[in-house]
Amino acid sequence: MNSVVLVGFMGSGKSTVGPHLAQRMDRPFVDLDDLIEAEAGRSVTEIFSSEGEAGFREREARCLARALQRSGSVVAVGGGAPMRDENWVRIRDGNCVVALIAEPHELARRLNGSTDRPMLTPGAPSVIAELLPRRLPRYLEADVVITTDGIDPAEVAQQIHDRLAGSGLQRIRIDVPGASHEVTVGAHLTGVVAASLRRLFPSPSGGGQGGGAPTVVVVTDDVIAERHGRPLLDELASAGLAARWHLVPSGEPAKELAVLAGIYEALAVAGVDRRGGLIALGGGSVGDVAGFAAATWMRGIRYVQMPTTLLAMVDSSIGGKTAINLPAGKNLAGAVHQPSAIFCDLDYLATLPDEEYRAALAEVIKAALIAERSFADWLAANMARVLRRDASSVREAVTRAIAIKVAVVARDPNETGERALLNYGHTVGHAIERVVGFGGIRHGEAVAWGMEVAARISRLVGACTPESVETQHALLRDAGLLADRPAVSHAKLIDAMRHDKKSQSGDPRWVLLRDIGRADDDQRVDPSIVRTVLSEVLPE
Repeated sequence: MNSVVLVGFMGSGKSTVGPHLAQRMDRPFVDLDDLIEAEAGRSVTEIFSSEGEAGFREREARCLARALQRSGSVVAVGGGAPMRDENWVRIRDGNCVVALIAEPHELARRLNGSTDRPMLTPGAPSVIAELLPRRLPRYLEADVVITTDGIDPAEVAQQIHDRLAGSGLQRIRIDVPGASHEVTVGAHLTGVVAASLRRLFPSPSGGGQGGGAPTVVVVTDDVIAERHGRPLLDELASAGLAARWHLVPSGEPAKELAVLAGIYEALAVAGVDRRGGLIALGGGSVGDVAGFAAATWMRGIRYVQMPTTLLAMVDSSIGGKTAINLPAGKNLAGAVHQPSAIFCDLDYLATLPDEEYRAALAEVIKAALIAERSFADWLAANMARVLRRDASSVREAVTRAIAIKVAVVARDPNETGERALLNYGHTVGHAIERVVGFGGIRHGEAVAWGMEVAARISRLVGACTPESVETQHALLRDAGLLADRPAVSHAKLIDAMRHDKKSQSGDPRWVLLRDIGRADDDQRVDPSIVRTVLSEVLPE
């Protein structure tokens, strides 16, 4: 996480808990009111007196931006600061937000006799009664909510520290027009997920028709349900959500028409309407079919991605592409339907088999190759640590790969241009999957061989240097992705490429490597060059 930001009503304990928490976390403590007073050269009360609340809020927003430019702090902000939307976006951007909550009578007791809070006029009880109901929903959107009634500030700080320890929470915003959302990366995220879903799927304020908690169907397979299901269901229940399972097959068999029909039936039985939604808990196949169901049920309902595999975290969960397979090809029936949120809990990777984990590194390497040379250099230096799943290295690799894909998706959410760069290695990779049979080879392994072909083609057509090809080869080799060469017919591969959804009139379009960290999309390649490279990389 960058900084820990404490929010809450006046008297909730931010200024007293903050120093204790900063000491435990070995971080500097920043009280936003202190910054405002230092900038103005006078007290908050005097600012209100001379500039009014509007003037104070402008100073507050300016000082908040300055405080959050320095990462790695514990920052306590005023009770009204989160209510301005631009402030809230800034508070949440890459930071962990902790809300301190207390009952109204406790707040009134703590604030009794206070003379340095201009917002308390005409008196604590009436101000609390007026402002707290308006502000509380925003506070409850925090990542962690802590009740401070009757608890010593040092103990509250310890509770926060215990909740945050080892989480390494990072948040990446995806600015898709009309469907902006966030990717949250970290460990021990179940509580964060529940708190966020309470905001995404709010219960109605009243009873009557349509009352009651919204229904959420969790689509997953039986292996994931057994490993990770109970903690999630418990947290969702504590957040006031009515959640139920719907199990689908593991892997590519989940992406069949019959499975999709089963999800529709589950949504109908559960009575899911547009207030409810879906949670896709699992790998890429679960995310694809559940997302497609969400895109088409009632012409579109909300859904949340909770990827449990490395491949899904860095690739398929991001971008809103949903699909099922047909006999005619992979992912031919689909829709672009952005999730409401994505949660990448790195704890889930602990039980991922080595073969799946290693194969997924192809997508991590691909991200570096097409967009960020410094990331490729980092991977070359840290591949051994990533392979043994060193926690900080995994977090770094996952976060940087996600950030690359997020940037591309934000610029081309509907896959009409630049987003095609993400298909580097996939022209041949998808063809290998189709020829071998869906599920017969891991996606990442197929894409790795596809990148080998694409890089060799790039060199032959003069798009990149031999050194770039060798750099890519070393990364894939060191990740263990080139150990087993698939035995495939070149004629069948070429035929499969002609049927790829990115082909135009049967003519495959290629993403070619220009340099490490740079690629070009929508490239035509002479078929004779393709055949030559296939003979070099994948001899029959």
